[in-house]
Amino acid sequence: MKKYVLVIIIVHITFISIAQILKIDKDKLLLDSSRMLIGNVAMNFDVHNKSATSEKEIRFVGLKGTTDLVYLSHKHAYISISNIHYSKSTGGPLSSNGYSHFRINFLRTRKLSYETFTQAQYDNGRNMPFRFLIGGGVRLRLYESDKISLHTGIGMLHETEHWRDISGDNSIIEKQIIKTSNYLGMNTQLNSYVQLAMALYYQGGFDKESDLFRSRMSTDLLFKVKVTNKISFITSFSIQYEDKPIIPINNYVYSLNNGIIWDF
Repeated sequence: MKKYVLVIIIVHITFISIAQILKIDKDKLLLDSSRMLIGNVAMNFDVHNKSATSEKEIRFVGLKGTTDLVYLSHKHAYISISNIHYSKSTGGPLSSNGYSHFRINFLRTRKLSYETFTQAQYDNGRNMPFRFLIGGGVRLRLYESDKISLHTGIGMLHETEHWRDISGDNSIIEKQIIKTSNYLGMNTQLNSYVQLAMALYYQGGFDKESDLFRSRMSTDLLFKVKVTNKISFITSFSIQYEDKPIIPINNYVYSLNNGIIWDF
């Protein structure tokens, strides 16, 4: 798989995951208005391959709910993104994963702005009961027009992960790693009804305990078709690759989602 080595961190006014594109129209994020709350709620049906082992790939179907909330002050943006996902395979147990992310984008209307963020996450399907990260960085708007925007960034984060050792006594493996996090994001309005967004990420850091460098790369795509001013159909696709997983699981996972979204 090609390594996207691009420029950096966290996106939400795009966001890491790891996933994850903020599903709010870019025109609203650039408003000069202040003291305004905007957001959306989405429900998705999906299919993906988040198998618990690397030897056997299992396909899942599931249901996912997301909420995106942004409070715009005169100078800054306060962003909250939450996601919960339930899935089940034929004959298999019910599995769930989710995250809650909070971010502040300082000086949001400037070409060069600043970000701080924190995120809590779990993924039962991949035997990761807990992940917590905190960090910050800079965000650069490379290009802006009525139809397209292009942005990138660079930053650092501290990540704490708990993984269940499925090859041993089922004990918890804890990792704490400082990582760089890079991203490149694009948002384009194809016409009055159709929006396309894309984000590419790279995160990497040195694991002192294992004496090796761990890298994570991912791509997110979002296709949004407006039905009314409030309701849209969305299709999203994400794929993530880790070169050296902490436990023996698939190096890559993908997720394909289709659903509806309500903007307010």
